[in-house]
Amino acid sequence: MRLFPIALDLNGQRALVIGADGDAPYTVERLLSAGARVSVVAPGQVDGSIEQASREGRLDLHRRAFLEGDLAGAAIVFLVPGDEALSRRLHRELAGAGRLVCTLDRPEASNFANPSVVSASGLTMSFSSHGVSPGTIRRIREDLSALFSDPRFARYIEALRRLRESLPRGPERAARMRRATLGFGLEARLRFPEWLERGDEP
Repeated sequence: MRLFPIALDLNGQRALVIGADGDAPYTVERLLSAGARVSVVAPGQVDGSIEQASREGRLDLHRRAFLEGDLAGAAIVFLVPGDEALSRRLHRELAGAGRLVCTLDRPEASNFANPSVVSASGLTMSFSSHGVSPGTIRRIREDLSALFSDPRFARYIEALRRLRESLPRGPERAARMRRATLGFGLEARLRFPEWLERGDEP
């Protein structure tokens, strides 16, 4: 799938999530953090975090099957895998109308990718394997979240923010900001499963 990466401003926009288990809680939390008005339609199991968010008034939870009227006003639609017929139909109808629809971990029933996101200390990074290995992407997210949760990084970013705000826009500010980042860097090492090191198949 050829993709054009963008970041959407969903603040105040309505987001519909069909299903409330599996990867839905992670997606719902990201939508809420972006300021979206989230509606969850769930005929089956509901994750505890979604129930809690509903009790707190952070989202609208409807414990029933999907209805066509649920789509009204939705700027973006997510589905939890399970109802393949519904996923295919909504993908066909919504994508055909230029609307955003994603069945989680099902790129063939989506017209955009739902990348994994790391947000720590004011830094946001997104990753996607285009549906090849959500498990690998999840591990990258967990490792990078731990790395950038180092309190020194938060102090570093805050110091850069204060410096930037203290300087007038122009070449001098750009030069000072460049000098302030000298010495910062990452040291990384990749680990692989034993089957790959042996040259075997998984």
